[in-house]
Amino acid sequence: MASHDGGERWPDGADAARWPLALIVVLAFALVATLWAAVLFKVNAEERAELAAIERRTTNLARVFEEHTVRTLASVDQALLFVKFQYEKVGPALDIASAVEQGMIVSTLFNQVGVIDAQGIYSLSNLPGFKRVDLADREHFRVHVDADSRNFFVSKPVLGRASGKWSVQLTRRINRADGSFGGVAVISLDPFYFTTFYSDLDLGRHGVVTLVGLDGIVRARRAGDVTDVGQDIRSGALFTELAKAPQGHYHSSSAIDGRVRMVSYRSLPGLPLVVLVGVDADEAMSDFRVRRGGYFAFAAGMSLVIGAFCALALWLLQRQRRISMRLHEMKQRAESANRLKSEFLASVSHELRTPLNGVIGYSELLMELARDEEQRGYARVIFDSSGHLLELLNSILDLARVEAGQMAIRSAPEDVAELVGQVCANYQPVAQAKGVTLECEAPVGVTLECDRTRVVQVLNNLVHNALKFTDRGQVSLHARVTPTQCVFEVADTGCGIAPDQLEAIFERFRQVHDFETRAHGGTGLGLALCKELAELMGGEIEVRSTPGEGSVFSVRLPRSPKEKEG
Repeated sequence: MASHDGGERWPDGADAARWPLALIVVLAFALVATLWAAVLFKVNAEERAELAAIERRTTNLARVFEEHTVRTLASVDQALLFVKFQYEKVGPALDIASAVEQGMIVSTLFNQVGVIDAQGIYSLSNLPGFKRVDLADREHFRVHVDADSRNFFVSKPVLGRASGKWSVQLTRRINRADGSFGGVAVISLDPFYFTTFYSDLDLGRHGVVTLVGLDGIVRARRAGDVTDVGQDIRSGALFTELAKAPQGHYHSSSAIDGRVRMVSYRSLPGLPLVVLVGVDADEAMSDFRVRRGGYFAFAAGMSLVIGAFCALALWLLQRQRRISMRLHEMKQRAESANRLKSEFLASVSHELRTPLNGVIGYSELLMELARDEEQRGYARVIFDSSGHLLELLNSILDLARVEAGQMAIRSAPEDVAELVGQVCANYQPVAQAKGVTLECEAPVGVTLECDRTRVVQVLNNLVHNALKFTDRGQVSLHARVTPTQCVFEVADTGCGIAPDQLEAIFERFRQVHDFETRAHGGTGLGLALCKELAELMGGEIEVRSTPGEGSVFSVRLPRSPKEKEG
């Protein structure tokens, strides 16, 4: 932001000071938000994949359990049909034990096989020494009394009065020749035969395999190492899901032990039974949760790192801002001090010129009134020294005016050839006295809109320096014009300037110290003033030099104020 005096002003507004800080904070929040979004996306994707894998696994196991149960019941039903048809054929003379021994009935699937007669008495069995037991009150007997369903019946788990073991009774009606009720063929099936099939399968400590009837009573259940039967789970989620589809997958807490499991279930076709396989949710998802914890720990750590870098950046930015403000304040104070110094120099130079002009005037008078050559010499020394001092004061005053912005440029059309001729006329005597040729060349009839006094002052300084540092050869002042510029070139065959010192020669009070012509003296203000005046008139000054061969100073000025503004 520019100030009224052309300098720069520090952007001390609240918005300008805060927006870099706000930008860093916003970027940090954006990075953290992006990081967490990516981590949450990764966690969500892995969770979905893990749940899908668990569902596939339990669904496949449920399908296998279904097929195993159907095949087992089909095998048992074959034995049951054998007993039914044989009893209908031979009656109480049927020797079931002999049939089992001869392999006509495979006994590995059940605890006992027998017949309940029409009065409900368990009258035949494959077990030796069995006791006749009244089973007329049993569900698996009563269900066949009134009608023949043509299907076998699977009872709830019961503690057998004949076998003394928990069993699931599979029964079929026995008909007399006239079709009336003649009894029930019954096989007592070990309920845990179904779940033992999964004893070697790792479903976790709390995985579950269950065979349940549509009446809600568990026929067989294995949860980890625990096996049990007979629970009523009609209030559980299974029957809610069964109402929607005969097979599927759901997450729910168990109605038996309260553990949350992921369960796949399947209804057995043509049978009032359902198989289900479930895994404990905590166990099944434990590996995923460990990975999720690692992801969250990584995201938290990276968030802390980003936060730390953000805090460090904010601190460094604030520190840099404070340093910049201090430097700006120091620059302002330095510029103020420099401005005061320039005003002081201008004031002092002005005050010194009045008495100095008196000294010059009286020394000139003394030269005219001196009676002999010795007195005239003394007066000439006073006159020359006073002139040199006046020239120095004028240079100081001009520099001070430029710095203070008080140097006025009064432009007017000037003949370029006349400007060059005036400068050459001033220094021809000096060149002749040193034995140096002074050449001047300028286009005739070309004008330059400029401040004549300041252009002549610049050219005088350049020609004066060229003659001062040239002991033999020549010095030339050439002018050339282009459509937009007028270029003055002052060339000499003097000692030249080292390349590393070309920039320093335009600084105030700076002189080149490493060549022998240092003895020529000088204040170091001439070239600095030339540069300031050239820039004030919208131009520039540059130098080319080769040590031992000479230098060329070029002053480029715009031909009119309009070209300067453009």
